[in-house]
Amino acid sequence: MSTPVITDKWAGNFDCSVCRRKRLVGSEFSKKALDKYRKSNSSHPLKCKKCVAEQESKERALAASKREAAASNSSNKGNGKENADDKGDSVPVVCASCKKELLPSFYNRSQLSKGEGKARCRSCVEEAIANEAKQSKEGKDEKIAKAKE
Repeated sequence: MSTPVITDKWAGNFDCSVCRRKRLVGSEFSKKALDKYRKSNSSHPLKCKKCVAEQESKERALAASKREAAASNSSNKGNGKENADDKGDSVPVVCASCKKELLPSFYNRSQLSKGEGKARCRSCVEEAIANEAKQSKEGKDEKIAKAKE
């Protein structure tokens, strides 16, 4: 009798609950999502990395449009009164990646909460996300090329 093979790459019944793709390999999902799925006895809905990335990009675009709208509203007011959101905008914060001193309005709240020397500006975070996606795609293409040989 052989021992069962346990791997994240098993092409089993992994289905994305958003795009409805079926029989996906485990590498299409994050490790954390697969762990939750297995712990909940297959009752936790799975969302593939592609759907998660699309949702994140939509959220970033929505946040950018809200920032632009807020900036245009604040510039139109011009009444000299300080908003509650503008209180911390006077002290510049140094970005951990690009080392530029930028106003807090150039950072996400989660990055500012990390503290001095660890916060990254929005452009650096978006650049890191893009690089990570590119490396992941290149790695996957490399594995496919090796398998074909």
